[in-house]
Amino acid sequence: MLKKLEKVIFFGLLKVVYYISMKYATRMQIYYYKKNGMNINGTPRYISALTMFDGTDYSLITIGNGVTISSNIRILTHDWAVDTVYHSFATADESKRPFGRLQKVEIGDFSFIGTDSVIMPGCKIGKGVIVGAGSVVRGKIPDFSIVIGNPAKVIGDSRDYCKKFFDKNNYSYEELINNEK
Repeated sequence: MLKKLEKVIFFGLLKVVYYISMKYATRMQIYYYKKNGMNINGTPRYISALTMFDGTDYSLITIGNGVTISSNIRILTHDWAVDTVYHSFATADESKRPFGRLQKVEIGDFSFIGTDSVIMPGCKIGKGVIVGAGSVVRGKIPDFSIVIGNPAKVIGDSRDYCKKFFDKNNYSYEELINNEK
């Protein structure tokens, strides 16, 4: 009961802080989720307070360094669809056993998750991935991919996208990369 009350208070306070300072809201979330078992490697750049992490077991979620998670994202680690449908045709004796699955979700370093996306159980998003807004992501997404759609499909390379952006805006991509080293 106390755990539920703590959760209600935390998320209520988080929404207030979010509208005052998104930076502090992200810091609050990092603290809360780490305390409750989530694997956060490094420091995410931004996590929207409007993101819904599956609370079934936070330890099934890993978030890399420098990750940005936009608004209204759903990150799921469970699936009970089979259990629901199975009960429509199972006998009373058979229906006592639950049929669900819990699977890990990993988001690699410096990946960007666009608004209104859904990350499905078992998803492994690589490093430097851009997930377009409204995407439903499942399976393994290779490093430096751009994915969009439902289901999400790879449509490009995020490094090429960045290079085009820098070239178009008169930035030197090569200088930027060399200065980072």
